[in-house]
Amino acid sequence: MLSWSLKEIELPLKFTWRISRGSFKTKKNFVVEIKNAGLTGLGEVAFTGRNNETKELVEAGFARFVDSIPGLVRSVEEMIVFLDDLELPNALRFGIESAFVHYLSALSEKTVFELLGVPSVNVVQTSISIPIMSPGKVSGFIQKYDLCRFNAIKVKIDGDGGDDLVREASKSFNGMIRIDANEAFNDPDEVLRFSERIADLPVEFLEQPMPAGFHDEYLYLKKKSPFDLIADESITTENVTTYFSKRFHGVNIKLMKAGGYLKAMQQLRTASGLGLKTMLGCMIETSLGISSAFNLAHGVDYIDLDSVLFLESDPYNLILEEHGKLFLTHLH
Repeated sequence: MLSWSLKEIELPLKFTWRISRGSFKTKKNFVVEIKNAGLTGLGEVAFTGRNNETKELVEAGFARFVDSIPGLVRSVEEMIVFLDDLELPNALRFGIESAFVHYLSALSEKTVFELLGVPSVNVVQTSISIPIMSPGKVSGFIQKYDLCRFNAIKVKIDGDGGDDLVREASKSFNGMIRIDANEAFNDPDEVLRFSERIADLPVEFLEQPMPAGFHDEYLYLKKKSPFDLIADESITTENVTTYFSKRFHGVNIKLMKAGGYLKAMQQLRTASGLGLKTMLGCMIETSLGISSAFNLAHGVDYIDLDSVLFLESDPYNLILEEHGKLFLTHLH
């Protein structure tokens, strides 16, 4: 009989992680575990307050799941139908679905790639992110953590003084600059003025400059922006439709937001079909969550799976990084 459990894990970071919504030095996630007849499946739950997910909601949702689950679930599709009726936090939903998929992988002696019917990927080139900090500290931060080994750096900004931060980063980093505002701007013309001030820099794209609810503002901004606009907070479990192609040049898909492998796969396929660029992103996660994202990495335009590198220690050691590339250290 299948046995389910939920364990909280505490993840101290190497440095304070600050974005426009706040900062922290330690992240707490959960891990879902399924056991049966000596076989195990694990799934990470990297919940976030931005998506109205809390520790209490995750624990209550998991208890509701355990109390409701039918005796026998034979396939991922059956599990998804069951989860659809529970309205769980997205990150918890992914943790449950991925643990089940990983259990089925062990049971069937097939890789997760084979179960999902996707091409295998064992190495990816990721960008590296830097948190918001005073511009004067950027050069030292880049040198201390040897970030020039990556081919792209993502600079987190909060709108106010963000151009100084980006400019300082460009002085110490020779690769492409990606900018992530995490909804920091409240006016599209403000975004355009910011863009003008950094127009001479090697900026690859600007991610989620304004709040997700700024529907008309994004229509206006896309027509005038000198940089590609990437949706992040604007997309969680939604289907990717022409709504996004009219307002953005690309979408950042995260398993924890999508709520499962199959939903994220659908989002990536649909986005590509609409001519949108695709990014595979992450929350603050261990190598358990990051290695899960590898399963969807084939054909993605941008990879942003760096958060495991922020941890003081990783409890799973499923990822190895060399020269800005991430490698799977296990067969899955």
